[in-house]
Amino acid sequence: MRIPLRVLLIEDSPDDALLLLHELRRCDYDPVSERVDTLASMQAALDKETWDVIIADYTLPRFNALQALALCKERAIDAPFIIVSGTVGDEKAVAAMKAGAHDFLAKSNLARLGPAIQRARQDADVRRACRRAEEALQKANEELEAKVEERTHDLVRTNLQLRKAIHKLKKLSREDSLTGLLNRRMILERATAEWVRWRRYASPFSIMIIDVDDFKSINDHYGHLVGDEVLKLIANTIKRSIRAVDMVGRLGGEEFVVVMPETSAEGALAASQNILNHVRQAQLRTDVFSIQITVSIGIAAISRDDKNFDGVLQRADVALYAAKRQGKDRAVASACGFPELVVAGAGQSQKIKKLTPRG
Repeated sequence: MRIPLRVLLIEDSPDDALLLLHELRRCDYDPVSERVDTLASMQAALDKETWDVIIADYTLPRFNALQALALCKERAIDAPFIIVSGTVGDEKAVAAMKAGAHDFLAKSNLARLGPAIQRARQDADVRRACRRAEEALQKANEELEAKVEERTHDLVRTNLQLRKAIHKLKKLSREDSLTGLLNRRMILERATAEWVRWRRYASPFSIMIIDVDDFKSINDHYGHLVGDEVLKLIANTIKRSIRAVDMVGRLGGEEFVVVMPETSAEGALAASQNILNHVRQAQLRTDVFSIQITVSIGIAAISRDDKNFDGVLQRADVALYAAKRQGKDRAVASACGFPELVVAGAGQSQKIKKLTPRG
């Protein structure tokens, strides 16, 4: 069953708008949309409808995404705001995220639109829950001041409970609920910050994408509850296998990402062996069965050939695919811009020539 979705499209190209709607339908949404291309028409659209999501090009002939974000902020619009644009510099992308955009996608990679909307709507639900809790806290404080002599004990307890609820909700907005790691949005924000630091100071960094081998088979054979335990075990194993300065988060499903500041591809490849070894030793055991788990790792270090952070992520993804094709339970590190990759794992080390990205 398709999910109803009210979409405000800020886009001057009717053809691009049709492509966006086609992608939403492909992701099982049933969009009802309006396309605007001026600030005035956007104001009119906001006056007459409440939108589930706003999708905007970055630059239009008569205004841009930053002006649209400013209008949303002025009118306290809480709908997720996602920018889908052509080639835009990293500084503009960072500025848009700081101005309130929930995600920034390339028009050449519309396959990310559906998942981005799902994540943004989940984030919006958490924000609204936080806001309701904060409003309840404010109300409780006002009641506490008015009835301090009569109900001091009960209201102080309510105040404490609400503070705990707010803390928990804010934690949920940053962390993956299953593993306790950073969620996708937060780990990619941290990775983007490393990208900006590299652009400014030329500080090297590497990323790893880690995927649990044969995870679908584990789910199919043992069930999803066991699959969840496997993901928690892998998350904890990765955390104890990396440095304190490294950052790890869950991308989604059985994929994790590690951001390693001040680390070359060679350093990341060496660190990956520690992860591989610890995972091999971390069997999931019960009274009935034990599961031997392995992972495959794709590594990419920042390179002058990378035009944006998505390029680094894509190279790590290609390297991960190579690790899977080479037999799993290993790490593959891309050299300065694929075609050439170096693989290590299961006691092997070799070069792989000319690999193509997935999809």
